[in-house]
Amino acid sequence: MPDCFCLCAVLLGLLILTLAGCIFYSGLLADITVKTCCPTFNKLTFAYKFKEGAYKDSGELLKEARCIGLGLPCLGVFYEDPKKISAPLCRYAVGCILSEGENKVDEELLKQCKSSGFSVFSFPQVTHVISTSFRHTALFSTYFRVRRVYPQLERYIKVRRV
Repeated sequence: MPDCFCLCAVLLGLLILTLAGCIFYSGLLADITVKTCCPTFNKLTFAYKFKEGAYKDSGELLKEARCIGLGLPCLGVFYEDPKKISAPLCRYAVGCILSEGENKVDEELLKQCKSSGFSVFSFPQVTHVISTSFRHTALFSTYFRVRRVYPQLERYIKVRRV
């Protein structure tokens, strides 16, 4: 009987450590900093796919963009406030950054993106941005991003009236 109790206690401890590790790894406990700043880039050339629907489904596009642009930074553009617009009508674009500033886009990568159904857009240079970041390390990171980052962005914008 004591051996069974010890085994259960060890298994319970391992389960708790595993859950804590998953929560930490997913970003639930990560600090979120929102700031107004000068962008760290001049202009961006962005390969993206546009979708309508719940923002929680953007993870699939992010995964696809990561496969196409291995090692390239990814970006999501979310157009609506999900509190004001129903999920099926929300619009977003997700993809990878092909080049920054005056750097040229790799032609092979550009062809690969286009053949995979990605569109290409160049964001012009801007002088100020509201910036935040939240790592995407697990499938449920998108859920945490929606629940934690958006309210902080909204609060930041309301307080500063930008």
